[in-house]
Amino acid sequence: MAPKKAAKKAPKHHKDEKHEAGKSLRKAYEHLGRVGALRELLPATVVSQLRALSELAESSLKAGEAKSAADLLRAGEHLAFGTLASKAKEQRLSEALVDAIHADYEHMLDKAEEHRERHGDEAPAAVGALYDTMLEAASEAFAKGAYRRALEFARGAEALAHVRGGGEASLEAGGAKPKKLKA
Repeated sequence: MAPKKAAKKAPKHHKDEKHEAGKSLRKAYEHLGRVGALRELLPATVVSQLRALSELAESSLKAGEAKSAADLLRAGEHLAFGTLASKAKEQRLSEALVDAIHADYEHMLDKAEEHRERHGDEAPAAVGALYDTMLEAASEAFAKGAYRRALEFARGAEALAHVRGGGEASLEAGGAKPKKLKA
């Protein structure tokens, strides 16, 4: 009888803080580049929100919160793409794709809510206001069948739900609540 083979196990990866910080810093850099490339295509109100998110990200970096900075800029990227998707026309979608979209949308909302409940009080108030605005826009877009916009706004809200600290900054000049996004 042949001897039993040892089970192959994947090596355990220990999260190295220095590696994770570098990874988050790289992600922030990449998201900042994408947001910068999209700025000229966006309306002034969204550019103002992106500028404020960038400022919050910079504050997060100064506070040593590279992951929050990356999440802020990821949210900005989804905000930009969600806004631009409002100009694109939706095609006819198969039932299987619509089902997959519905499942992903619900999953994003659940993740956003879960993270928000766990860490929402750790984020600046301005982040909470944009989180609410993006969820509302996602809901409106989803109800209209504008799935690309709905998914982008839901992903942006989910990214904002991860943000901790970073200081207080307004998402608009004058400190007003973020403008309603077009659904």
